[in-house]
Amino acid sequence: MLFVILFVSTTSLYAQEFNIYVIPGGDSIGLQLNTGIVITGKYDVKTKNGEASPWSKSDIEVGDKILEVNNQVVNKIGDLQKIISNIKSDQDVLMKLKRENTLIMTTCKVVKSDNDKMSLGLYVKDEIMGVGTMTFIKTNKNTYAALGHSVIPDELNGKSLGTITASTIRGIRKSLPGVPGEKQATLSTVSIGSIERNTQIGIFGKVNNINDFSNEKKMKIASPNEVVLGDAEIWTVIDGSKKEVYTVKVVDLKKQTSTGIKGIKIKITDARLLETTGGIIQGMSGSPIIQNGKIIGAVSHVVVDSPEYGYGVYAMWMYNAF
Repeated sequence: MLFVILFVSTTSLYAQEFNIYVIPGGDSIGLQLNTGIVITGKYDVKTKNGEASPWSKSDIEVGDKILEVNNQVVNKIGDLQKIISNIKSDQDVLMKLKRENTLIMTTCKVVKSDNDKMSLGLYVKDEIMGVGTMTFIKTNKNTYAALGHSVIPDELNGKSLGTITASTIRGIRKSLPGVPGEKQATLSTVSIGSIERNTQIGIFGKVNNINDFSNEKKMKIASPNEVVLGDAEIWTVIDGSKKEVYTVKVVDLKKQTSTGIKGIKIKITDARLLETTGGIIQGMSGSPIIQNGKIIGAVSHVVVDSPEYGYGVYAMWMYNAF
């Protein structure tokens, strides 16, 4: 997570009252993030001479990102397939990998399978799809903040990271102690915005048309010192595309003077929401937390053993992130 956020003064910024207004979210959105080529597993390749493990002598781990093969940059699985398909016999290739913040050079053997296809014996993916919640939209720039946490650990920037779409909630799998629930959604194939930044406190980008989202009045962003223990609410969708308001309580606060996660701890108190979801569920991330008519934060994490509890990130950090 390597981007820089500039603050005039973290202490005075924390203390000041913002006079900044945004359109509050709560809308359900689909996410498609281009991650680069990430290794998700390894397998033995069936060859005419028996099974082979092409990666056995390589420094390759699940979670590594493939950046280059034989000094050629690869961004998509298609790029990797093109290079491998041009190899006609078993041989080593040079691979440049990224593991967290470390670059690694290693070799991996390419072998011919029993159906004459060349293989590295690696399972890979180059995108992630999921569902989350819009937190707010800046009307002056048509930019948005959503999710309240990262999609993947890497901090990414760029105008072609991915897209957001509309999504419709068609079912709920309830949270139970130790078992996080989730929103089950149908995602539109039509882009309604771009993903241009993936960070520890959310995803950010531009919306194509503000009218694609519910027509809410502008609401003020609260600074952390304005947030207090007690009653609040979250806005989210648990059925179809209808955004609803649910009651919560702010039960704990961290005094943060710089960007951080889990600054706000909440407890779901709304009987309807608890009956339907069991508490906080996957897909609820990004739901705006509202208190005293201001956006104070976004739902970001669930307490897995007690899903009626969860955490949020201060809205101020999300506002300043993009």
